[in-house]
Amino acid sequence: MKVMIVEDDPVSLTLLEKMIQKTDAMVITASNGVTAWEAFNKERPRIVVSDWMLPELSGIELCRKIRESQTTAYTYIIIMTAKDRKEDALTAFDAGADDFVPKPYQLRELQARMHTGWRIIDLEDKHQALQQTLIDSRAKFRTIFDALHEEIISVDRDINLTSINKAASTVMQGDYSDVIGRPCCRVADPAEASFYEHTIREMVEKGFDTGRAAVYLDRFGKDDGKETIKERTVVPVIDEQGRVQTVTIVSRDITEAHQRNEEIQGLNHKLKKISSELIRKNLKLESTLKNLERTQAQMVQSEKMASIGQLAAGVAHEINNPTGFVSSNLKTLGDYQKDMNRLIGDYQKLRSELKGLPDGLLPATVVDLIAQVDATEEDVDIAYIQEDVGDLIGDCREGTERIKRIVEDLKHFAHPGEDRMKETDINAGIESTLNVVNNELKYKATIVKELGDIPIIHGYPQQLNQVFMNILVNAAHAIEKSGEIKIVTASIDDKVEIRISDTGCGISEENITKIFDPFFTTKDVGKGTGLGMNIAYNIIAKHKGHIHVESKVGEGTTFIVQLPVGALQETADAASEGKAFMAQAT
Repeated sequence: MKVMIVEDDPVSLTLLEKMIQKTDAMVITASNGVTAWEAFNKERPRIVVSDWMLPELSGIELCRKIRESQTTAYTYIIIMTAKDRKEDALTAFDAGADDFVPKPYQLRELQARMHTGWRIIDLEDKHQALQQTLIDSRAKFRTIFDALHEEIISVDRDINLTSINKAASTVMQGDYSDVIGRPCCRVADPAEASFYEHTIREMVEKGFDTGRAAVYLDRFGKDDGKETIKERTVVPVIDEQGRVQTVTIVSRDITEAHQRNEEIQGLNHKLKKISSELIRKNLKLESTLKNLERTQAQMVQSEKMASIGQLAAGVAHEINNPTGFVSSNLKTLGDYQKDMNRLIGDYQKLRSELKGLPDGLLPATVVDLIAQVDATEEDVDIAYIQEDVGDLIGDCREGTERIKRIVEDLKHFAHPGEDRMKETDINAGIESTLNVVNNELKYKATIVKELGDIPIIHGYPQQLNQVFMNILVNAAHAIEKSGEIKIVTASIDDKVEIRISDTGCGISEENITKIFDPFFTTKDVGKGTGLGMNIAYNIIAKHKGHIHVESKVGEGTTFIVQLPVGALQETADAASEGKAFMAQAT
């Protein structure tokens, strides 16, 4: 891929050139706008990185000229400038720039933005290739369509022509552009006017109403007095929702072969019925299979959550009792320690008063004991002990509080009977989930949290926590030795966005399209069910949200979840599905 750098500063130009050469891209350089425009017309680079302020022709003017030029391939343009006002960025984008990088910039940031440009160019190239394939396919279809000897027309419910092939145009008065969109009864050949004025309307109405194909025989006389017989086959064109869009009528002249083909017509009619029934049964079988897969996934999820709920209840009972009396004893011990400190303080005051008496007033034994107390205090460092005991007791109490929080988070996370739609704090759910899966993550990754100021949403908190857990555990499994997991939340328009990124092994391009399929897993046999991401996808879909994944092999993976802020309007189906799910879990 060719990349052009336009920069009048030689040092910056050299740095950028070296950076891009590492990517195996062909680098074209220019120090002013006029030279850059000439080089662009000659080399046609796919990415242009240009400074705004350039001699002779500015980067903005260069950007406009590139956008106004007639090029078959898209050019990704990045404008660099020391201008950092919002209006400057808008000016760059209005001129046709794809990205805007304020100076001073970091090479790593610019490199990342160029990678974005490469991805966009790759998508654009694929789009153009698919578009050309579609154009070629339509042209081939039209060629075949016009090569057929049968007269083929398509009409809407008002009998207006929507499509016609070359054979059918011979019985119409006018060329293609004259007849399309007009009622076929007004442009038909007079010899066949009776059919197009009367019979066709009834046939089309029946096709739209029933959605079933039908075959008619049409007999009419021509100017030479001979009878012509045409077989009119009416085929409703049905969309994915089962609605009839248009009706196609195929007319075939069977005058000579009518008698011979009558039996064949009957067989063909039966075959069409069998084919339609087979298609219907296949669709029904596919639907049943999908329902079975969803049901199986829900059953596994229900059993898992029920098991976790039982385990959480047992763990809470076994841990809370000893934790409770340990916490209580630590509080009492802390009170004792305060009393002891107060008593020691009084002892020290007494000792100071005694030491302040004139010599000879105290017995020698008392003086020796005071000296011994001084030596002992210095030896054991009583001041440090008094301070440290308080800290130790505080640390222990903090530990017991952490145990309580972990147990509460585990109970809150796993108890399916309480999972109902309510106001949900996404950031709190993430923190709770991190507590639950901390042992899975702490030996593999450093957790980086950038939790933004996001609004409360309406949803199912336990199910959303399940989504976060599945993604976080998968992220930990994707990191071989050590790495980083980054969690970012933000409010975008009327949605809350959650990004969970890892620096793991990444997902291959061939697998990334199947990541949300049920039972798909890349783990060894026995180490994964392939249901985690499918369950996550279904939960997010239930919340009217969206989840997708971005990944690069060897660099890592990012899951992006977007959830609507407004309250979800539950349909009756969704409500009944949720009740059934909870009944299974409990």
